[in-house]
Amino acid sequence: MRNEKPHRFGEQIRINTFFPPYPSLAFERFCQAIIQRSRVPSSVYVAVTPNCPYQCEHCSYQGRSSTELTHQQFLDIIEQVKALGTSIVGFTGGEPLLRSDLAGLVAAAKPEMATIVFTSGYDLDATKAKQLADAQCDCITVGLESANPLVHDTVRGSKGSFAIAKRAVEASQEQGLYTAISAIGTRERLLSGELEKLYELACKWKVGEFRLLTPVATGGQAGCAAFMLSEPEYQALADFHIRHNRSQGGPAVASFAYLESPEMFGCGAGYHHLFIDSAGEVSPCDLTPLSFGNAVELPLAEIWESMADTFPHPRCGCLMRQLAEKIGPEPLPIDPERSRMLCPPPDKDTPLPDGYRHLLKTHRQ
Repeated sequence: MRNEKPHRFGEQIRINTFFPPYPSLAFERFCQAIIQRSRVPSSVYVAVTPNCPYQCEHCSYQGRSSTELTHQQFLDIIEQVKALGTSIVGFTGGEPLLRSDLAGLVAAAKPEMATIVFTSGYDLDATKAKQLADAQCDCITVGLESANPLVHDTVRGSKGSFAIAKRAVEASQEQGLYTAISAIGTRERLLSGELEKLYELACKWKVGEFRLLTPVATGGQAGCAAFMLSEPEYQALADFHIRHNRSQGGPAVASFAYLESPEMFGCGAGYHHLFIDSAGEVSPCDLTPLSFGNAVELPLAEIWESMADTFPHPRCGCLMRQLAEKIGPEPLPIDPERSRMLCPPPDKDTPLPDGYRHLLKTHRQ
């Protein structure tokens, strides 16, 4: 915890959105999986729609099917996710707020799982925010492209989208929802100082967390391996996490570059994380466009077990850093047979991330 910023929100303690709030049944499930050293997807993100009002070139969902499952099909999937022992479920897209039944899907995940809605902020007004609050949503995370409204609007391809995101943050906070903003730590934003400006904005807006993603060559950037960062750039994002979390005041930072580093928990894609797209295709994570089966056609537990041969343990580094040059701009996700062929074969002698090496008390060094 020395590089985290635990903080109180209402009657709960929040570390960051990688962990369920404490106390909660979700936190108990999370701890139970650790105690039992179980291979459990502690977090599962579900894209409830492929649709979005914006046209971001880097969108990680680009290239996937336009199919959208029904309300009942998603309810069935949520129950299957719950049965796996999952403690965090995230609702994403596309833009999840385009679904009128979103609050009902969030409510269906409770109380066993903590819930996060990842949104551009589109159409999140007082009414929808209250619906999500009544559904006991644990977090609203609003994505931003820049602290400069004009730049943000340009990336989104829609004038006024920054103002919409700001109003969404306000509506979320007015309903007493834990609110975060997220951004992608691109090379340009890192070098220009834009990430610092975004953090200053997070402070000004008094959100609980600044979620910092790492660029991945997927979706709209599939085939563009140069979009991903070098090792020194990854370290710069990790340093951003450490520096701001050790400072007094301001929101907590949750940086993938730090939390998924070899010194922490590494890449848990397919080991402690899953992604299910709007058509039901099951991927190791939302940024790894591989399919290992469809949750409408096969039981999710069966798909999860079948992935154990490919993902028997977490990796020290992001899986997509190994796959980026092998996946081009093509229909996504890649079919199960080719997906298994693309993944590097497990190596029992590969070192584990430090966090798991201590948790699992393995003999491997």
